[in-house]
Amino acid sequence: MYYKIENKECKVYEELHALRTEELKIEKENIKAIEEKTGLKWENSFGHHGQQNFRRVTSYMGFEFKEPEKVDLKIWKASKNENGLYVPNTRTKLGREMQEFLNNGLKGSRYDKVIKILKLDELRKFTFPFVEITKNENIIIFLGDGHEPKDKNVIEITKREFQDNRL
Repeated sequence: MYYKIENKECKVYEELHALRTEELKIEKENIKAIEEKTGLKWENSFGHHGQQNFRRVTSYMGFEFKEPEKVDLKIWKASKNENGLYVPNTRTKLGREMQEFLNNGLKGSRYDKVIKILKLDELRKFTFPFVEITKNENIIIFLGDGHEPKDKNVIEITKREFQDNRL
């Protein structure tokens, strides 16, 4: 189901706006931390992109580095499945350290923060919540069918309106 929040004065808006703003900041900090740790810039990455996962920020598993000739093969190995993609070489100590850094050294958020802010029931099966701040500073939300916010400021919208606001 798709929802929006236009009332910028309500508590649920303020909390979701602060949460998403912090997550976007974390995304930038994580990219900077990876570039500092690897000493390399990349064009593409492999992992779980976006916020629809447990940590609500991108998790990285491998990279397509801009300068593959500078890749240290004690840390990285070429992916067997994807040409030009490098993943940590877990056969070496340095590779395991990189793997540990990518798994546990980056900042994240938590999927259940959205559920708590919206005061939704905990479900066994659920869809990861999606929250975005639009150009006009409204908030749009996607939730699984099992979740239905009760706050009057959270207004149900159509999929088309949701898609149009994402642009």
